[in-house]
Amino acid sequence: YFIDIFSKKKGKTEYPEPEDVKKLFGKLKELSKSFSDEDKAKFCFLFLWRFLPKIFPQIEKHPADSRAPNHSIYDHLVQTSSIVSALPKPAFLLFTISPVKDFIEKSRKTQDLWAGSYLISYLMWKSMKPVVEELGPDAVIFPNLLEQPLIDRWLSSLEFNSRSFYKLAKELGIDWGIDSEEFKERLIIASLPNRFLAVIPYESNYGQRCEEEFKRALKNLAEGVWEGIKKHDRHKETREKMIRQVLSYFKAFWVVLPWIGERNNYSPNDALNDYRELLCQNEAYKAVEKILKNPLYKNINVGSAYHLLIELTERLLTIRKNIRDFEFLEQEGEKCHLCGEFEVLKVDWKGLKPNVVKEKEKLCGLCLIKRLFPKIFKGEFNVEVAFPSTAEMASVGEKRRLKDEIKGKLESRIRGKFKNRLPKSVSVPNLKKDKLFGIDGQFLMEENYRTNYLRREFGIEVSEEELKDMLEILKGEGVEPSRYYGLLLMDGDRMKGWLRGEFNPTVGEVIHEDVKSKLEGYRKIGELLKLKHPMSPSLHQAFSRRLSKFALQDIRSVVEKEHYGKLVYAGGDSLLALLPIEELLTCSLSLRERFREGLSERATISAGILVTHYKYPLYLALKEVREALKRAKTYYGRDSFCLKFLRRNGEKRECGGKWEYAEFIRDLKEKFKGEVISGRLPYQYLQAVRGLGDEKEVLERELRRIFLRKVKGDLGKYLEEKLIPRLREMELENFANTIIIAFSLAKEVRL
Repeated sequence: YFIDIFSKKKGKTEYPEPEDVKKLFGKLKELSKSFSDEDKAKFCFLFLWRFLPKIFPQIEKHPADSRAPNHSIYDHLVQTSSIVSALPKPAFLLFTISPVKDFIEKSRKTQDLWAGSYLISYLMWKSMKPVVEELGPDAVIFPNLLEQPLIDRWLSSLEFNSRSFYKLAKELGIDWGIDSEEFKERLIIASLPNRFLAVIPYESNYGQRCEEEFKRALKNLAEGVWEGIKKHDRHKETREKMIRQVLSYFKAFWVVLPWIGERNNYSPNDALNDYRELLCQNEAYKAVEKILKNPLYKNINVGSAYHLLIELTERLLTIRKNIRDFEFLEQEGEKCHLCGEFEVLKVDWKGLKPNVVKEKEKLCGLCLIKRLFPKIFKGEFNVEVAFPSTAEMASVGEKRRLKDEIKGKLESRIRGKFKNRLPKSVSVPNLKKDKLFGIDGQFLMEENYRTNYLRREFGIEVSEEELKDMLEILKGEGVEPSRYYGLLLMDGDRMKGWLRGEFNPTVGEVIHEDVKSKLEGYRKIGELLKLKHPMSPSLHQAFSRRLSKFALQDIRSVVEKEHYGKLVYAGGDSLLALLPIEELLTCSLSLRERFREGLSERATISAGILVTHYKYPLYLALKEVREALKRAKTYYGRDSFCLKFLRRNGEKRECGGKWEYAEFIRDLKEKFKGEVISGRLPYQYLQAVRGLGDEKEVLERELRRIFLRKVKGDLGKYLEEKLIPRLREMELENFANTIIIAFSLAKEVRL
C-alpha cells in the first residue's frame, strides 16, 4: 500500500523476486572479490545507486515504512546514505553561480545560445565535482544526479582493478549505451541548473573547494581558447586579459548551515528559535512547533526541523548574494560587439573569419569562449555540436512538406553550386534522415541569394549567374518556407514552495488507513494528523528526482522526438526550446501535461511563447520571450501562457490566458488554415472593437454578423460554443489579438 505524496494516488506495492535479488548480490560479490575493501565498497555503492531502480523498478514503489508509506525505500536509503557520509556534524551546502540570464541571452546565433546555456551546466558540474567524488553523487540533494549525462560519463570512466566502471557494469548485464548516439544527444543538452544543495560534513571545506574548482574551470576554458587562437594573437597580454575578464564576470556564492551547534547539541528547538528570529512564524513553523511540543514524541532530533533548515539556508544565500564583491576592471578601447561589456581582444580577427567571427565582428574574451565552446566540448567529450539556425527552424515545416524527389534535386543542385564552400549545417534531430538535413534553411529562401550577403555571412564568392540559376530552381519547384519560427520558455510555478513542502498533503493523508484509524483516537496525535506534512529528507529527494526525470526524459522526448524542435536547456522545472510554428502550441500543451503527470496534478507551469522572423536579432528575441513569461505569471496569473507575434515590419501583437485558451488558439488556427473561416474576419473584428468601445453585448452581435458572413458551411455551433464564450471571458483587445494571431499562424504553417 503505497501513497504518492505529491499526486495523492494510492496503489499496491510490488516486490522483486527474492531469488533475483540474491542473484544480483551474488554477482556483485563474485565480480569484486579481487578488489581492495575500499574499492569493493565504492564500486558496489555506486552500482546500486545508479542501477538499482533500473534492475528492480519496484523499489521506487516499495515504502520505507509501512505505517507511513509516503516515500520509497530507495529514496530513504539514498538520503540516509548522504547523511551518514556527513556525520558526525552534517550541514547544508548551498552553492550557486551568477550571472546566468544575461550571459545566456547575449547571443547572436543559436549556437551562441546553446554554448551560453551549456557553459553554466558545465561549470556547475565542475563546481560540485569535489562533493560527488568524495562523498558520492547521493550527497547532492538538488538537482538529483541520477541519470544525469555528465555524471554518467564521469561514473563510466572510474577504474577498479584497471577495469572501467562501464566495462564492469556490462559484465553485470548493464549496457547503458555511453557510446550510443542517443547518449550523445542527451549529453549536449544543458540539464544542470545554476545551483546545487548538498549535505556535507560541517567541519570540511567543501564550499571553498567547490569555488576553487569553479574558478579553475573558468581559467582552463580561457587558456584553452587562447591556445586555439594564439597564432592570431597580436598582444602579449591577451591570455591574461581573457582570464581577468572571465573571472571578473562570473561569481560563485555559497553558504554552509550546520545541523548541530559547536557543542553537538543543536536541537530542533534551536532551529525553531533561529527560524522565528530570522524569518517568521508561518505555517511551516507552526507545524514543526506542534510536533516538537507533542508529549508523545520522544528522542526527537534535528531532522524534525529539516523543513526549517532548508528555508534558513536559502535565506542565508540570499543575504550572501546581496553582499556584492566589487572588483574594478579597467576596460579601455572598443567594446565587445556581442555583449558590449568588455574590451575586445587585440587579435587578428580577419584570420578568424568566417568560422569564428563574421565580417567586422570583434569579441571580448568571455564571448570568444562562448563562440569557441563547441570546439572545447568536442575536445573533452569527443562529441560534435551543431545547432540549427533560426532560418533552419523556420524552414522545418517546408522540409517536411516537400517530396523526396524535390528534396534530392535541391540537395544536389545546392551542393553542386557551392561545393566545399557550403557552411556546415544541421536540422532538428527528427529530420536526421532527411535529404535536406545538412542544407541550412537560408538556402531555401530567395532573399539570401545575394552576392554581398553570402560573402559577408559565409565567405562564399559566387557570380550573379549562379545565383540566378538557384533562384529559378526554387521558384520552379515551388519552394517557399515560412520566415517565422517559435521560441518557447517555460518555468514551473512556485517551485520553491514545492521544495519547501508548501503543497504537501496533511500528515493524516499519508498514513496507512489502518494506522490512521487507531491514531485518531488519541487527542494529542489527532491534532498532528491535520497538519500539512513537513518536507523531510526523503520527500525532498523524491521530489528532486521527479524534477530531474522531467528535465532529462520528458522534455527532450516531447520537444525533439514528438514536435520537431530543438531543446536548448532543460534545468528541472524550466526549459528553453526552438520550435517550428507548426508545432509551437501543441508542444507547449504537451509539456504542460507531462509536467503535471510527472510531478503532481496540482503542479502548474507557465510559458512565454514568441513567434518571430528568423532575421530578428536573437538576443532581442530572447528578451521578448522572457518578458512574455513574466507577463504570463504576473498579468494572466500562474498556470498561464503569453503568446507574442513579432512581424518583420515591427508590428507586435500579444494574447494570453489560462492554458485552455492555448487550445482555443490552436483549434481556431486549424479553422483558418482550412479556409473555412475567412482571413478578413480578424481584422474586421479588430476594427469593430476599436470603433465600438467596450460594449460587449454590441460587440457580441457584431461578431455574429461578421462571422456568419465570413465562414464556409455551418459553423454556428462553433460560434456559440467556442467564440462567444471566449469573447465574454477575455478582455476585448486580448480576444481580437487572439483571432488575429491564430490567423497569422495559419498563414505561416506549411503542413
